[in-house]
Amino acid sequence: MTTQAKMVFKFGKVKSRSGVRALLAHNLRIDKPENADPEREKLNLYPKRTGQHINNTMMAMQRNLNGHKPRKNAVHAHEYVISGSHEHMKTMTTAECKAFFNDAIYFFREMYGKESMLIPSAHFDEKTPHLHLVIQPMKDGRLNGKHFTGGSKAAMAKLRTKFHREVAEKYDLGRGEPKQRVKPQDLDEFYKMVNETLPELQDEAAGLQQQITIGRTELNQTKDQVNELEARYELLRGDLRDIENIRQRAVSMTRNELIKAIQQIDERDYRPSFRR
Repeated sequence: MTTQAKMVFKFGKVKSRSGVRALLAHNLRIDKPENADPEREKLNLYPKRTGQHINNTMMAMQRNLNGHKPRKNAVHAHEYVISGSHEHMKTMTTAECKAFFNDAIYFFREMYGKESMLIPSAHFDEKTPHLHLVIQPMKDGRLNGKHFTGGSKAAMAKLRTKFHREVAEKYDLGRGEPKQRVKPQDLDEFYKMVNETLPELQDEAAGLQQQITIGRTELNQTKDQVNELEARYELLRGDLRDIENIRQRAVSMTRNELIKAIQQIDERDYRPSFRR
């Protein structure tokens, strides 16, 4: 069974200028990733307006604020990472990948409008081609990220669905199953099942615990028996060695010496008498 290719749609918020600068350092390849192939870096696409110049990009974003002073807790940028399943992206030509990324840029340009500044970077030098899109979310002359993303998981889920329908689906990329929240009736059914099943499981657990206790007691008794047998075995081996020693020396021993040696063995109280 072949697994359908899935789109990659990642979203993040950047809450400081230093955070934006760090993000751009990666996207514009000021900082070179260890997993990037230097031979393929020439295939990467950077913003036409500012190129691979991080200072020029930061200055352009500052000018775009047009005198607006962001709040201390303002979101300075949104970042989207757009791509698809690795195996699927490998089957796409460079031209097809560029078309996919251009459609994605157009989608977000329409969403955020001309007032917001878009900074796209397409990377072909890593394992899977992908698009980084940094957006300065401006609305009515002010930074206002919440206006575009709604500030909730439900709003972001709708945005992902819209992007899939209008962009990713054209490139045979699936949406994946959206996560569904638990409904009150689902919880009621779950609690009913728990209340019916829990007492049975508790009784079974108590029975097993009792069996474990009995088993451990029996095991300890068995261990003691084994230890006792092993000790007797070692003593008997000593007897055998002594008897063999007497047998070898018997021809040179007097009758009294032989009787005394046998008596010493016979006086050991851990086995029946040696003599019959």
